[in-house]
Amino acid sequence: MISATYHSSAVSLDGLPKEKKPHVAMVGRSNVGKSSMINHLTSRKNLARVSSQPGRTQTINMYEINEKFFLVDLPGYGYARKSLQQREAFADMILDYLKESPHLKLVLLIIDARIPLSALDAEMLGWLQANKIPFVLIANKMDQLKRLEVTKLHDALAEKYPGVKVIEHSVDSAKNRNEIWQEVERAVKVK
Repeated sequence: MISATYHSSAVSLDGLPKEKKPHVAMVGRSNVGKSSMINHLTSRKNLARVSSQPGRTQTINMYEINEKFFLVDLPGYGYARKSLQQREAFADMILDYLKESPHLKLVLLIIDARIPLSALDAEMLGWLQANKIPFVLIANKMDQLKRLEVTKLHDALAEKYPGVKVIEHSVDSAKNRNEIWQEVERAVKVK
């Protein structure tokens, strides 16, 4: 049984919790399904606010898991209806957190499996690799793909990003929920 509670929100590193608990960050494009995934992973229907409108998460949202570590929901990147200034501010907030958080143990980079990897997704993946930040690529919304599309997605990712761990995920079918938690638990070393 997972205990999950909303802890706090911040707009900068100064506002993050002072506890020295490990962090696992979730990052991805706006509207990729991060909030739904948080609710699914924690088995809590309304822990994270879900919206059909992209760009709703505008702060660093902290969820305490089993009183042992934080699941960190970062703002989505690339939402076109935000002003350039707002998009740049979100990008700065995301990168500042990823570069400077001393407690970051793992990043779950979430992509929408139905949409080809965007330039922003590729940029984030490359940035994580270049900065040697441990991450797992989560291919979300897998239940909406046909078998041939799944094969094409895996082939394309393996060709472009050899060695990158990819976990398929679906909120609807609960696909690989446990596998994601195993990666998280390994990273934060919490039993």
